[in-house]
Amino acid sequence: MQPVIDQGRSVDLGVDADIAGEVRRRGYLTVPGSAFRTGAWAADLARLRAAYEELEPDAYLADGGAYRFRRHVRYRCPAGRRALLAEPPGPYMQSAEVNPFAGGVPRYFAPVTPEVRDNPFLHALLLRSLREFGQGLGPCDWEVDVHLVRIRALADEAGLPSPEGVHRDGFEFISLHLMDRRRVLGGRSIICAADGTPLEEPLLADPMDSLYADDRRILHGTEPVRLDPAADGPEGHRDMLLTSYRRVA
Repeated sequence: MQPVIDQGRSVDLGVDADIAGEVRRRGYLTVPGSAFRTGAWAADLARLRAAYEELEPDAYLADGGAYRFRRHVRYRCPAGRRALLAEPPGPYMQSAEVNPFAGGVPRYFAPVTPEVRDNPFLHALLLRSLREFGQGLGPCDWEVDVHLVRIRALADEAGLPSPEGVHRDGFEFISLHLMDRRRVLGGRSIICAADGTPLEEPLLADPMDSLYADDRRILHGTEPVRLDPAADGPEGHRDMLLTSYRRVA
């Protein structure tokens, strides 16, 4: 594991929302980007958003599409510590039950760059999420998977953020954060109860608009994104930071 130094700021990311309480009460919460007090990390957040220009094609699209680009990193957060340890690059696994589109096989995604792996804002965000999700739980190690994902839309090809449909990710908790959205229409999130009952369809439209959820209680998905016909360019994109959390022995 690659140790990452906790720079102090990472424990203090403010969020004006009762994430832990709402996730316990109803299983999920959407948080507007304006609720995150990111001023101390403005430069780090800008660098993280810029990293989406360097993603690699996702080679595991069963429909043969070329609309998804991704990089991945996995961390471990030891019990009682406010620091993240980056694991060596390795496979990402989901069962075919939770992901019938691409699950059941180990997927080897391009690793994030060292600059992303050690990004102070990314660490601040993850540690804040662990603080929220860990409330009321005993001391434990956590495993955190992080995916930088760009969905591209072209005039002749829509982008599918959730080609598997409404689904679980197969973890305990998840958080989804919009990094950028340009020249696209659609892409509304779909939130359902465990039995498939629709609950809400929020649009993550502004940077850092976010969704937090208990993955065991909530299903989620995203509508396709299409190139805006009024766009001033040949393609559009929707950039998401996807994170998942589970306790490990």
